[in-house]
Amino acid sequence: MLTGCNKVDNPNNIVPTKKEDFIPEVGEVKLLFEHGTIGESKYYDYCPSIFIENNESHVYYCTNKDEGNVTDYVGYKNGKIINDKVVYPSEMNYALTHGEHGSWDSRHACDPSVIKGEFKFHNETYNYLMAYLGCVPSDCTLNETGIAVSKSPSGPWIKCDFKSDGVSKINPIVKYSEFDCNDSSWGTGQPSLVSVDKKGRVLLFTTIGAKNGTFTNLREYDFSDIDNFKLIRERKAINTTGIRGTGANANMINNADFAYDEVKNRIIVTKPRQYFGTDGKAPNFIADTIDVYYIDNDGSSVGEVFFKGNNTTASWKLIGTINQELTGFLRNHNTGLITDEFARIIQGKNLGVAFTRSDESAGSSDWGHLSTYRIYATGMKLPSDY
Repeated sequence: MLTGCNKVDNPNNIVPTKKEDFIPEVGEVKLLFEHGTIGESKYYDYCPSIFIENNESHVYYCTNKDEGNVTDYVGYKNGKIINDKVVYPSEMNYALTHGEHGSWDSRHACDPSVIKGEFKFHNETYNYLMAYLGCVPSDCTLNETGIAVSKSPSGPWIKCDFKSDGVSKINPIVKYSEFDCNDSSWGTGQPSLVSVDKKGRVLLFTTIGAKNGTFTNLREYDFSDIDNFKLIRERKAINTTGIRGTGANANMINNADFAYDEVKNRIIVTKPRQYFGTDGKAPNFIADTIDVYYIDNDGSSVGEVFFKGNNTTASWKLIGTINQELTGFLRNHNTGLITDEFARIIQGKNLGVAFTRSDESAGSSDWGHLSTYRIYATGMKLPSDY
């Protein structure tokens, strides 16, 4: 019972914003923000990583800076709910840029994934960790994965390239040389971070493109003290049982984003359906369909299912699909789950999934499709037997 001294006045009956207010309705397809004119301006946005904290939406994504120049930067947008709508600022904010000549990430910095925790680096404590893809070549080969830290979602972001001695290297944290790669191999990248303990222990999923195939590698790290980080355990290639696609060996998981449902103790993944380009239209190297799955975690530690036994006993189960029938777009690719700051799914009526649009390529220029890369989101209803 409220007494006179603790009653809260709310004359306008204002309903506080909740995390699920940032998630679209089922079947709704929403453009998150503009970046020039779609299909005309030579800008691109793709590969979203989105978390909701303190009634704000924090969106990290891959974008270019100079119109017509294909050089990847990590962009950042901070959305707020105003008059029942999520509003993002029009100005551009580049959270992370590629390194200087001679650095491991001198060509591109992209494919971000960001979570909250407690991470010490060079004797300073930081609240946010970013994993991202960096590279030196311009031909989509020999990619690697690095990490950066910040005290605020908006930055500044500090790359963890060296330990405090200034000599011992930390980045790249996942090197292509650790796998069976040659000069034409894709390498490592497209990271996805999930907090294990909401402090310093994290799961780092990365796509591996090596001579022996494409798969998702999983490592559990303790980044409580990044100068003295610990690799706790690793699964070279995670379980793909239950994943379906078109054609032989289409059950791969790559370019995926992961999250944890701590109520149901399940791991959720959103990923492109393999194989690409089966309709004969261009571009033929990105997905037309995105699938969302879950797998029972089968253990008390986040991600335990992937480290148990032979890693193949549990099966992924389909939640839903994003395709042209839903969106109206020829290609639906480079996807991410809308989560809280620890990569937990937001408990509510819908599961939030972000993805990238691409129209059919017009003409011989890459800008025929690149200029249509924009980030959208939709709501997905969890199945009744979830």
